[in-house]
Amino acid sequence: MKIWFALLFIALLWSWSKQRRYSKELRKKEQEIQQLNEEKARLQQTLSTRGQRLDVLLSSVTEVVVRVDKLGRVLGGNAQAQQLFQWGKLLPLPQAMLIFYRHHAWLKEYQQALNQLPTSPELPEMKLQQRVFKPRLVPLGEDQALLLCMDVTAYVSLQRQQKTLLANLMHDLKTPLTSLLGYARNIERFVEHKELCLEAASVIAQEAKHINHLMNSMLTLEHITQQEYETANCDLNQVLTHVWQVLQPRLSEKNINLHLPPSAKLPIIMAEADCVRIVMNIAENAVKFAPVSSAIDVVTAQQQGCTSLTITDQGCGIAEQHLERVTERFYRVDETRNQTEQGQQGHGLGLAIVQEILERDHGQLRLSNHENGGLVVRMQFKA
Repeated sequence: MKIWFALLFIALLWSWSKQRRYSKELRKKEQEIQQLNEEKARLQQTLSTRGQRLDVLLSSVTEVVVRVDKLGRVLGGNAQAQQLFQWGKLLPLPQAMLIFYRHHAWLKEYQQALNQLPTSPELPEMKLQQRVFKPRLVPLGEDQALLLCMDVTAYVSLQRQQKTLLANLMHDLKTPLTSLLGYARNIERFVEHKELCLEAASVIAQEAKHINHLMNSMLTLEHITQQEYETANCDLNQVLTHVWQVLQPRLSEKNINLHLPPSAKLPIIMAEADCVRIVMNIAENAVKFAPVSSAIDVVTAQQQGCTSLTITDQGCGIAEQHLERVTERFYRVDETRNQTEQGQQGHGLGLAIVQEILERDHGQLRLSNHENGGLVVRMQFKA
């Protein structure tokens, strides 16, 4: 019996010793795990701090820059990216790119581009907040990448305008050139019929004049775009006197009553030839669309640093949906307003020329409809 008790005591002692040894090893492992967790936390904090410092550094870059991980999740970015994608305290990072840009086809291309790193593939355009971006992925270490988003809104808009401009120009040239060819053939065919030849020659001259006017307007716009700004001065009052003297026969023909402001010197910063061009353009339109026996009001005003000129006719005005676009190149409103006195459509460049000259010389053009009918054109010049 004593032997059994001795054996049991020895077994318990051995078990206790073994459990104590295991407990000691367990505590040691737990300490090691705690140390590893602390080291992991320190490493994560270091990486986060470095990422934040990188984001601050990237904020000096004007373009949108987003930091993403190898899974494509957004980790951070510069201030421009934060403003565009609108992340913050309510949306802590990291977050999937799907949260910020919901475009299935683009996201598919984005994932394929991530898989192709460390190459730097380009991605399809992104459209956010009425802006267009051209993104590209570049590697940032082994586990991260930068999504560089270049704002190409202005470039895309310019391309669209150039395509529209070319299409409209081709359309505007096609009709008169067809007429020129047709009437030239009529002269060849009916050379013995004097009346038909005279009629054809008259139409040819009219169409050639229209083409020449169009080409002159195009050259003017090109000149405005390319020339460097040079300071020049003129007297707006002298320009007004000259313009209305030139238009006096047409005013008398339509019995239009012209109300002019008191004569006073109005110095402005603009070349006299440019000022005559834009004032003549607006004045001709006012006479063209003013009804017979109506009136045209001309008002000038001087303020600190600027001089304004307002010309108001009593015509049909311009529909509100067109007012913001009539200064675009080749943009036409309805035929009632767009028809010239000779029955031929205008080419839609007059107001574009006016606005581009004014903006080049730091002025402004504003169009509105008078409550009693008619168009109100207000031009502001730098004085």
